[in-house]
Amino acid sequence: MTGVIVSAQIFIDPGRFSQFGEATGSTFCLITNSELVDRIEVKETAQYRQYLTITLDAGDNFEEILEKKIPEPAHVLVISPHRFFESPDPDLVGQRKIMGMACNSTPTGLDEIRHFLGVMERTSAADQAAFCDTFFELAEDADHLVYADPVHGTRATLDHLREGLVWNQQAGPLDWGDQQIVPSGEISVLPVEIREFDEALKLPLEGEITLRGYPILHNGTPSFSRRDQARIHSQLWAMHDNAIKAVVEDGRIRHLEALDAGAAPAVAMLEQMFAVDSRYRIVWEIGHALNVTHDILPGNHAMNEVYGGTEGCLHFGLGLTPYTQYHLDIISPDTRVLTSNGVAVIGHPDHPTVERVVSAA
Repeated sequence: MTGVIVSAQIFIDPGRFSQFGEATGSTFCLITNSELVDRIEVKETAQYRQYLTITLDAGDNFEEILEKKIPEPAHVLVISPHRFFESPDPDLVGQRKIMGMACNSTPTGLDEIRHFLGVMERTSAADQAAFCDTFFELAEDADHLVYADPVHGTRATLDHLREGLVWNQQAGPLDWGDQQIVPSGEISVLPVEIREFDEALKLPLEGEITLRGYPILHNGTPSFSRRDQARIHSQLWAMHDNAIKAVVEDGRIRHLEALDAGAAPAVAMLEQMFAVDSRYRIVWEIGHALNVTHDILPGNHAMNEVYGGTEGCLHFGLGLTPYTQYHLDIISPDTRVLTSNGVAVIGHPDHPTVERVVSAA
């Protein structure tokens, strides 16, 4: 019987990922699902000691793979759309640098993987580190941060220096033992560590925010159907062209108002989500995205989350998986982030972000 030969459809050149740094003396290890092994070809152009491809499938434990199959030192890239990849215990990482593509929480095919690999190749770890340094320097000198949308006239403030807030940086170069979600480029703030959830906690956010842009509906680990995920996202997609004003008190959304008639389906879906699980009212995360080499790929794509326009871009996060069934990120290009001194840290202070969008895959 003659076998069917499947040619590679995705090419990876690990030497083009600036976060990893020098290859000399290290192993490059691609972790992917069995369905993709014959579809991905790794270009062996960088001076790695060796190149490995290891499968991650149902029933496999990544921490066991890490301990038993991945040598040290190693640069590890995980592309696992068919199997949920959970970041390992930091104590187990050792002399390894791990980058995991965010490709399981939304449907992800070869075209999407190829697009976002291109974003990763164009990403400058050094530029992102400099952006983060400036962001934190300006924020530390401010009494509070202002989230303003001059297009729709909303304004909210965040007491960003309040004790207990957790700031996470997913940007810049990796050191040994580091892990990073890729494409990289986000500074997020939550009221507690990312792996925990306590509905009594919330961000100290007060005022009005605008929900207008690109919704991303991430699934969690509880049982769900892709059909339901697509249906919910299709209703939320109305906010792509139509704005919603959300009144936020003590970090919770108290009221929604459609600023454009076309926003009605998204308002209705958000209200249904609030009714099913009131925790969706909590603005659980604010993400300050800074990947300025990123073009939006229209649709429900987790890897759009780090879209930074040309001067940074803002997104709001509702819900937190696995505690809620979904996590909703809303990329909001009209919103800029200012310090209490009036200095812009995300977006241009006077005009909206120019949205860079590519054709859907």
